Amino acid sequence: MIEHKPFVFTFADVEVREREFCIVKAGEVLPVEPKAFRVLVFLLRSPHRLITKDELLDAVWNDCAVSENSLTRSIALLRRLLGDDTHEPRYIATVPTVGYRFLCDVEAEEDGFPGVGAADRHHPANGNGLESLNGTPSVQSSSQCPQGQAAVAEKVEEKVEQLSDEGRRRSRRLLVSGLVVATLVILVTGFLLYRAVSHRKARTGREVQKAASSRMRIVPLTNLPGWVRYPAFSPDGRQIAFGRCDDHGGGVFTVPALGGSERKLTDVICPHGDAGYPKWIADGKSLLLADSCVPEGPRGLVVFSLGTGEKRCLTAPPVYSEVGDCEPALSPDGKTVAFLRNTTVGPASVYTVALSGGNPRIVTPDNWAARRPMWSSDGQHIIFDSARTGLNRVWRVPATGGASELETVYPATGALSRDGRRLAYVEPSWFWPSRAVMILRIELSSPGGQVVSQNGIIASEGGNQSAQPSPDGRQIVFQSGRTTRPEIWKSDADGSHLLQMTSFDRGFSGTPRWSPDGKWIAFDHHHETHSQIYLIDSEGRNMHAVTSGNYENVVPDWSRDGTAVYFASNRTGSMQVWRRDLVTGRETQMTHHGGFAASESYDGKRLYYSRFEGGGIWSMPVGGGEEQQVTDALHKGYWGHFAVTDAGLYLLNSESAPKPMLMFYKFQTRRLTPVLQLENSFPGMPNLAASRDGRIIWFAQGAWQRSLTMAENFQ
Repeated sequence: MIEHKPFVFTFADVEVREREFCIVKAGEVLPVEPKAFRVLVFLLRSPHRLITKDELLDAVWNDCAVSENSLTRSIALLRRLLGDDTHEPRYIATVPTVGYRFLCDVEAEEDGFPGVGAADRHHPANGNGLESLNGTPSVQSSSQCPQGQAAVAEKVEEKVEQLSDEGRRRSRRLLVSGLVVATLVILVTGFLLYRAVSHRKARTGREVQKAASSRMRIVPLTNLPGWVRYPAFSPDGRQIAFGRCDDHGGGVFTVPALGGSERKLTDVICPHGDAGYPKWIADGKSLLLADSCVPEGPRGLVVFSLGTGEKRCLTAPPVYSEVGDCEPALSPDGKTVAFLRNTTVGPASVYTVALSGGNPRIVTPDNWAARRPMWSSDGQHIIFDSARTGLNRVWRVPATGGASELETVYPATGALSRDGRRLAYVEPSWFWPSRAVMILRIELSSPGGQVVSQNGIIASEGGNQSAQPSPDGRQIVFQSGRTTRPEIWKSDADGSHLLQMTSFDRGFSGTPRWSPDGKWIAFDHHHETHSQIYLIDSEGRNMHAVTSGNYENVVPDWSRDGTAVYFASNRTGSMQVWRRDLVTGRETQMTHHGGFAASESYDGKRLYYSRFEGGGIWSMPVGGGEEQQVTDALHKGYWGHFAVTDAGLYLLNSESAPKPMLMFYKFQTRRLTPVLQLENSFPGMPNLAASRDGRIIWFAQGAWQRSLTMAENFQ
């Protein structure tokens, strides 16, 4: 009899057929990977029960050793297939660091397929030899596989009929046939043993040679500091182009594919650490790059000639675009470029432009954020990522424009092989849920002193960062993506009594800051076009914008007397610190050599700030004056990783070896001392706060685990 009977599981509009190894949702059969299917079946067998990660790994991957990444990827695949939401799950809920729980009620029915057990009942033992047939190892082995049960039952029927007709004559024929087969097996086995012995040395030598030749070779190609990204092989495979961004700016380089000296081709701007996005043109004589077309202008697309060093401007976004044009992708015929255009951080639209030049044309005019454009293998569609429905999904749109629809061929966006049959991509994709997930509260013995305690106070899959304590220390405000998009949230100091403060229809909100009296919170919101500064009272009411204009206004903070708000704006062509008087509405430019994320000293005399286009922490008198560098330990991209206290500054040294280090800069001695080594760090966000006395630090920390995945046979 069958020990493990296959079931048909039903929940919502989904039917999971264990024997047929398929998922049917709303009448449509969904393709699913074997491991992911087994994970789902295991969850369905115990609905509402918390199942640990170890339990799932043992049940599904018991034949090999894998990391939790494999399980995470399978869960992500199931959520994508089922249309589930990680923030408000309907089917699969994550219990952080522990495991998963299936939330729905599940109906399970035994599959109606008869199998061997039914054949036994239909043909009782009658002395004709069927008893010994039912007990043969071959039939028992087949009965363990649901897909083989039909063949087994048919074989049983055939054997019964043959035994009834032939009787003992068939038994004698089988005996003779068995002797012949046994003789042949002995002869063949002897021959194979002879060959194995005589050629053993030759075979061993070939295997050793093959093993040596197939060993992976890892060649470090670069070793200079900075962010190195976007490697691209030249058409002949001899060179690799890449972008590098550091505290002094960005550049595009090449290096021999087998190792050697790197060569700088040209300078490029890198507003967010993403330098160049180099793509080779088919002739190998030029590169498609993301760079500004005019000095001090926003980033567009250019065609760079390796022979002459000239740049031909291909696209030029609006003057006050903070991010500009990026992520170019060449069509399969090499004639058209798909790219993203961002006028503000976050929301981006897909555009196309002819490589030969011309006016760019918007392909996704609906103002929903798009990521990682990729061409379909036939060049008829552009594939992209978007969270337009509240879930991170893969979409497609006709290259000539039209309605966007959910992608049904490619599981993700990435790099297609030249024949269009394989796709390499990164899992999970880089949306808000994959960022830092836990806010830590770190207590110190003194400013910059020993760590006394370290506790996680807020955690969720949606990402939590930018925590700021209220003036009395009883509450914190922070940014969280636990809902559809990042919004401003508030909680008690221990992380309890969560309250969502903002709820916009589009864009995202961030960098919340308390007023000195604790009655108001300033924050920025990134709309489809440009970001603006808002105020909201501490109870989540009376929200209103305090800045406007066709340019970026971001990262606010209060003056210590509460009468003004500092913020960064690119209205002059580069990011500078500005101050807005809340009574008169007058706005005054504070910095003239670059400024970002400004914060007043507690005595109200000096203004400390970082720089968006470079590294370091700087200061100047609040009333105006010389701009001086305080330290160069804060590096590009980590503009929000510093906090002002009475005695000094906390900051993150992201390039400290072997791991990032929280440091303390003491005003009195002007020296840096290490405080706490971190496992990882996340650039591009304000992510460090401190109490006025310097004895408590708030910092966001989380595991950033991503893996490279290959898919094939998807068409």
